[in-house]
Amino acid sequence: MPDPPMSTEAVDPSKVLREGQELFFAEPPNHRGAAELFEQVVALSPTWAEGHQWLGSAYEALGDEDRAARAWQTAHKLDPNDSRCLISLGVLRSRQRQFKEAIQLLEQGIALKPHYGLADAKLFLADALEGASRMKQAKQQWREVLELEPMYPSYDEPMKEARRKLRLHGGAE
Repeated sequence: MPDPPMSTEAVDPSKVLREGQELFFAEPPNHRGAAELFEQVVALSPTWAEGHQWLGSAYEALGDEDRAARAWQTAHKLDPNDSRCLISLGVLRSRQRQFKEAIQLLEQGIALKPHYGLADAKLFLADALEGASRMKQAKQQWREVLELEPMYPSYDEPMKEARRKLRLHGGAE
């Protein structure tokens, strides 16, 4: 005899989130399965920004930029102090060549002082500034990256990229 279905009260959204993260980071990744689990998280706990943040990341990985943007916008409404949704949305807008909006979003995310990934966020901002032909400000961001301490998750990769970009665009290091 099959087990009776579990009630929604018995399901722990944190556990479902972790299961989705495992699929998201699996080799090879299962972004479709992760998205389905993150959708469950959002259904179980619609006011939890973390679920929406991860759902946006899964949608982005699946190439569904509109749904990714909506998920990140919801995450930002639920937790306006979390820089990740603004930075993720800024990167998406930059990729879509919507540089003005990308710059605004990235600057807002950086102003929230991300606890890690500041160098990456500044590189994303520099890319958007470069795309908007605002080279003086892009070079300033690359220089600022070089002044940061390398840290997890990307360690010294942002510094290498900033040096490369400054050499490419004739900016002194």
